Amino acid sequence: MSDTNQRLVRYCAIAFGFTWLLAGLGWLFGINAGSGLGYMALAALCMLGPAIAAIICQRHFDRRSWSGLGLRIAGTNGRILVGTIAVGLSLSPLYLLVQHLFGDVLGFALFGHAEVSTTRLASALLELSAQFGASPADAAKNAWMLEIPAWLLLIGVQVVAVLSAFSLNLVFMLGEELGWRGYLYQELQGWSALGRIGFTGVLWGLWHAPLIAMGHNYPGYPVIGIGMMVLFCLLASFIFDWSRTRSASIWSSAVLHGIINGSAGGAVLFAWGGHPLVGSVVGLAGFMVLALVILAILMLDGVYRRSLLGKAIAA
Repeated sequence: MSDTNQRLVRYCAIAFGFTWLLAGLGWLFGINAGSGLGYMALAALCMLGPAIAAIICQRHFDRRSWSGLGLRIAGTNGRILVGTIAVGLSLSPLYLLVQHLFGDVLGFALFGHAEVSTTRLASALLELSAQFGASPADAAKNAWMLEIPAWLLLIGVQVVAVLSAFSLNLVFMLGEELGWRGYLYQELQGWSALGRIGFTGVLWGLWHAPLIAMGHNYPGYPVIGIGMMVLFCLLASFIFDWSRTRSASIWSSAVLHGIINGSAGGAVLFAWGGHPLVGSVVGLAGFMVLALVILAILMLDGVYRRSLLGKAIAA
């Protein structure tokens, strides 16, 4: 086995081992995706697995510097970082557009519905309150949100997602990105860009398997949901790889990860009724959105497009 393959196996063993063991312990104690704060805490801890593996492998086993993980802030391409933020902010509105077009306009029931309105927001708040076991009095405390125009609230969620991506969420996003777009990206430099994206996407998706089996993202579909998550991560890997490659830094992909996670809740407020495998942000509707963004990136960024064809990339 080559040195590179040994490092890859070692990294995967630690990253998967930490996360899967932690998730398994949570499952033994009865935690699942419907466990509220308990599950949220478990999922947050699981996210640290790739980073822990990256740090142990990079510093203890490989004896290499931090720079290999893409942590140099000074080297980040600011223009690509701004573009990354724009890409992240486009995903929720595009998802709502796809949901509305296929579910409401074209009438495909599995896509569900989407409507940015105060009426829909009121229904969403009641549903969320019931989901978390809140009393009617507690639910009434959120009534102030109904005084804000729905479109303005959606924009507000997007703004908060960006601010969080640069602050609180950044720590947890690095929990994944130090692994996938840090250590793994470093190890796959000798591969073709498409090979790197494909390999990373499959590993990234499979890494989620125990959480998917616990009902995360695809409730009621613990097995096929794992395959769907792999497909989602394969598509998302194109966008993350573009950001990581063109910015020459892990910080841009960490920010992108934070924006996606932080803004997804805003989309859910205004979309409902879709099948988990079709109408969700990680279902077919989400796949379509990612495909549109990938197409836009390839059309607008000739440098990255040429890198996918095996040609040298330049800043």
